[in-house]
Amino acid sequence: MSSIPSVVQQTLNAQQQATQQKIDMAVIRKGMDVQKQTGQAINELLEQAVTVQRQLSEGRLDVRV
Repeated sequence: MSSIPSVVQQTLNAQQQATQQKIDMAVIRKGMDVQKQTGQAINELLEQAVTVQRQLSEGRLDVRV
């Protein structure tokens, strides 16, 4: 049998679960941030593709370095 009283053990378990939930939420939040950044990058690439297509259809291509 453990030398830690059951009330103390329950409190420790509750604290550990709360900490784990905070960690899980932080990981989920980071994942969502990455998805948002990826979506923004894809949107920018699509906008650039539209601009290139428009310029090509007009017979000009603006090349910037």
